[in-house]
Amino acid sequence: MATTIVTHEKLTGQRLRRKEDPRLITGTATYVDDLKMPGMHHACIVRSPHAAARIRSINTQPALDRPGVVAVFTGADVESVGPVPCGASLPGLRVPHHAILAKDRVYFVGHPVAVVVATDRYIAADAVDLRRSRLRAHPSRLRSRKGDCPRRPRPSIPSGPTTSPSTITRKAASRKKPSPKRNHHQAAHHQSAPHPTAMETRGVVADYRAAEKNLTLWSSTQIPHLLRTLVAQMLGVARTACASSRPK
Repeated sequence: MATTIVTHEKLTGQRLRRKEDPRLITGTATYVDDLKMPGMHHACIVRSPHAAARIRSINTQPALDRPGVVAVFTGADVESVGPVPCGASLPGLRVPHHAILAKDRVYFVGHPVAVVVATDRYIAADAVDLRRSRLRAHPSRLRSRKGDCPRRPRPSIPSGPTTSPSTITRKAASRKKPSPKRNHHQAAHHQSAPHPTAMETRGVVADYRAAEKNLTLWSSTQIPHLLRTLVAQMLGVARTACASSRPK
């Protein structure tokens, strides 16, 4: 027989001892970077230094010629992968098509244009730096006078009444014009804007078992279930065959 114990301990305003800190700061926790798989390869992403540019060509041969590099993928190699979905759900949201690697043009600084896969993480990083000017996408000259500047810096949005991805209309609760400055001085307590700084940056380890058709992802994320759903959607596999977990 289950017994439910109800406590009325006051927690607000009390100094609470964090339970997860010791293993994180003593080196006993497992981060994504600590995971080592047999035959593991490492990937390094080549990103665009330009905010808007057309991709004329990508010369992958200098990276492929480097010992230890096993593959270099560009936008043409991943066309079968579904577009990157939007994790948010808004009324009337129209999600633009965004591929995991740019193929014809880039529209933001840091846009992934290629991925170098090597037997070692440092070999992959060195292959990206090797003759970077030959490996990266060659942008067209952004001269608006001659009209060769990309007119649409962002991906195309599905047709609709407006060019905005989504429109949200809210009804004001009061006709009185709000005054943030007055509200700030009248508030009993103030909370500064938080900015979390993770001890581990973004990272993913993937283990695919072809015989079992099972893909396991270890990711430094706070949304493992949403990650599982979106990755399964992009790869076109059932969610039951795509599991995600977070290192402990």
